[in-house]
Amino acid sequence: MSYNSNVQTALSLVSQGLDPVIQKVLDPHLGGLEWPMALQELDRIKGRTARTYSRNDVQCQLRVITERLGPLGFPFDAADPHRKMSIYGSELRLVRNRWAHNDEFTALEAMRAVDTAYILLTTVGDQERANLAALERSRLLQTLVEDDVTPEIDIDEPEGNTEESLSSEHPTIPQSFKETQERFGARQTVYEPWNVVVTGDVETLENLPKKSAKESVRATVEEIVDSEGPIHINRLTKLVGYTYGLGKVHEARAKKILAQIKASTCITDKDGFVWPDGVDQSRWLIYRTSPAGTSRNFLEISPRELANAASEILRSGPISEVELRRATLETFGRKKASKTLTSHIGKGVNIAILEEMFTVDPVTKLFVLRTHA
Repeated sequence: MSYNSNVQTALSLVSQGLDPVIQKVLDPHLGGLEWPMALQELDRIKGRTARTYSRNDVQCQLRVITERLGPLGFPFDAADPHRKMSIYGSELRLVRNRWAHNDEFTALEAMRAVDTAYILLTTVGDQERANLAALERSRLLQTLVEDDVTPEIDIDEPEGNTEESLSSEHPTIPQSFKETQERFGARQTVYEPWNVVVTGDVETLENLPKKSAKESVRATVEEIVDSEGPIHINRLTKLVGYTYGLGKVHEARAKKILAQIKASTCITDKDGFVWPDGVDQSRWLIYRTSPAGTSRNFLEISPRELANAASEILRSGPISEVELRRATLETFGRKKASKTLTSHIGKGVNIAILEEMFTVDPVTKLFVLRTHA
């Protein structure tokens, strides 16, 4: 028996409940524009093809409540130290992606999705739709226990199942939005590691390469990469394993997960970093620093990100190669450079020079930012 209709109902309720909340929170920062314009600007800075988004698309809604919105940070968690919006929104992003891939949900997975929708709707104060989510949970229980089918709740389907709400047309950006680009399009932002949410079990990994298991794992891969990419393939493999309840990802299971990463829509570059599909890497302009007190494996920072950081450093003026390497390390919280770290920075410098982000002055031998960077 399929329980996808229950998941669909949960996503429909979330879609209806989130839109007015999102618009209210972002209104002060958008100058009267609709909130999907914020996603368009985030896409620009991340090198994505320009798209027009629907404010009723649950995929877009979950993105905007779980992603860092430039200098605004996470405005939907501003008054909540427990970050319920981000945590439960991240879980529903995985659920929505699996649903969009027509992955089959078990009864327990559907139950969890409905419960998560209930919590999220309660968090935003939409008790009416939270009650409908609770009713959907009762329907699920009744179906499981008595095999009795009650009438469907009449709720509009969420947009976005087949990505029909996304258009690759280049939108016309009004002047009022251009005036707010700095709020969402800052090149320096904060690194936000993927928040691991266990949404499956080890059995899914054991069932690879069965079709249902492959669809589930690939959907998880794509969601993690969309959130944290570019992400090193080794880190991605571990995060996928953790999502399915593993405490440690051993070699045999890692190989199975790697096969699904390669078969997903994501792109793996020559340095072993995985990117979301549709991203022009040369137009991915950001670099992500770590908050105070947190650490990040320097070798798991994409050379592209290092190149972006080095270019930003050179905006202050020409410096030597040694100074540039040192400043780049410090940008990411490191003070001492081993041969391995120096070599890794070198990959970023090579990208920057190859793509003419900066160059070396033939007279002074200093690195100089090119005027078009």
